[in-house]
Amino acid sequence: MTADDGLRGDHSVTPALRVENLSLTLGDHVIFENIYFQIEEGEIAVLIGPNGAGKTMLLRAILGLMPTDSGKITILGQDVDHPGDFRDRIGYLPQRLQFDRTFPITVFEVLLLRFKHAGFWLNRRTRKESIADALSQVRAEHLMESPIGRLSGGELQRVLLAYALLQGPDLLFLDEPAAGVDVTGEDTFYEIIHGLQHQRRLTAIMVSHDLDVVYRHADQVLCLNRELLCRGTPAEVLKPETLEQTYGTLHASYRHRH
Repeated sequence: MTADDGLRGDHSVTPALRVENLSLTLGDHVIFENIYFQIEEGEIAVLIGPNGAGKTMLLRAILGLMPTDSGKITILGQDVDHPGDFRDRIGYLPQRLQFDRTFPITVFEVLLLRFKHAGFWLNRRTRKESIADALSQVRAEHLMESPIGRLSGGELQRVLLAYALLQGPDLLFLDEPAAGVDVTGEDTFYEIIHGLQHQRRLTAIMVSHDLDVVYRHADQVLCLNRELLCRGTPAEVLKPETLEQTYGTLHASYRHRH
């Protein structure tokens, strides 16, 4: 399926996210241009493409962290002029979090900061119950009192996911969330995302380089290389001719294992 199929002029259903004619240029360098796509409620969409294709920049632009040259973004049925207005309805898990691992702070104390950043405070008992529930959703309740600096890569990503889930977002953005995590941790992480999709009709857009993960967990795949080259289901997109168009010959021989 091409990038534009079924997008322009189709407003019969309100999508969780709709991006129209989005372009971004930094200096003389085109990051991406004329991006059109939409994600339905309860859908997991995965952005694929080579390094430098503009995937992370696209997420950041949608979140309002990068100024764009043109385009329109609709989140949860509302046109977005200030994405920060939606901060209690969207969650974001960045590719990497740089911090001082020797700093003496526990998982509970890190998650407690989420309430402060959101601009309100609950009583201590309610806060602790909310944090325990978020950690339980990501299979990390046993880590509540652990120092954040002692967590493994997979544990840290699950705690950061709990942070993003604390206020019950409707739309989740994940930028290579399992990068640097071992295979077991990666499988656990994506099982959790898949479970949240079914339990809460959570909508997610993520970046991933693991095509087997994409095949198993994506409802929609978006092929990006400065422009949106194609979109469709994994079965439609993860074919040699499409991958060659997106990546060149490197991924053209990909065969999924399922």
